[in-house]
Amino acid sequence: MTALLFLLLAPLFGGSVKWLKARLTHRQGASPLLEYRNLAKLLSKAWVRPGLSTPVSLLGPTLALLGALAAALFLPLLPGLSFAGDFLVALYLLNLGRFFQMLAALDTGSAFGAQGSYREGLVTILAEPGTLMALGAAALAGEGLGLAGLPVLGPENALVLLLVLASLAVALLAEGARMPVDDPTTHLELTMVHEAQLLDHGGPLLALYELAAAVKMLFYAGLMALLLPGPKVLVFMGVVLAWVLVLGYLETFGVKLRYLRLPDFLSYNTLFGVLALLGAIWKF
Repeated sequence: MTALLFLLLAPLFGGSVKWLKARLTHRQGASPLLEYRNLAKLLSKAWVRPGLSTPVSLLGPTLALLGALAAALFLPLLPGLSFAGDFLVALYLLNLGRFFQMLAALDTGSAFGAQGSYREGLVTILAEPGTLMALGAAALAGEGLGLAGLPVLGPENALVLLLVLASLAVALLAEGARMPVDDPTTHLELTMVHEAQLLDHGGPLLALYELAAAVKMLFYAGLMALLLPGPKVLVFMGVVLAWVLVLGYLETFGVKLRYLRLPDFLSYNTLFGVLALLGAIWKF
């Protein structure tokens, strides 16, 4: 059920960020619902893969979306799967999709695809340890070591969970390829990370990539909603709205970091994760 909710909400999330960015620059902007029409138009086109590529280029976008949707099944926002350690399975389902996405970009034989795969692989390696430690800390502070047993923010665990939320916020920016880690609107060779992998894809393949990126960001927003008090679905919608505002302002008034500065920024994710884990163990 959560996966279906994410799939339906993903175009609205992306369209709302674009609309807000337009309004902040004094433009009228297209309706947030326009993304549904754009995706329908892309999906209605023929399935064409780059010349000389293998079926891997078709498999990559498909598994990127399926991996993100499968990870969403473990989020207990709505009835779904739950067991001890399920957050590890969910994170590695996301990474499985990313792995095939990088393979598909390499399979095109394009220099841009190889460049984007290398850069995105480095971002993943830098962001993964902090995210795992942060979720491990939250699981230790809760019951059952699963996503369904995560504690909610309160006076007794405020410091640990605030560190976990900070780590997840950095992870969302990295996984979603958003500012300051990546610029989703850039077409400059020197700054492209995620977009470089998509240059040789179009039609339904591009639509699957766009959906997968939005579902991954909703997944991290869902993780953050689990740690906040209140009815989970309503809290989730509030977190998504907050991220629309954050991304709109960040991508209008912020700048993308130089690629060589990304390790410095992503080290905060690891730092927050380590501190949260120490806090959960020593209960401070």
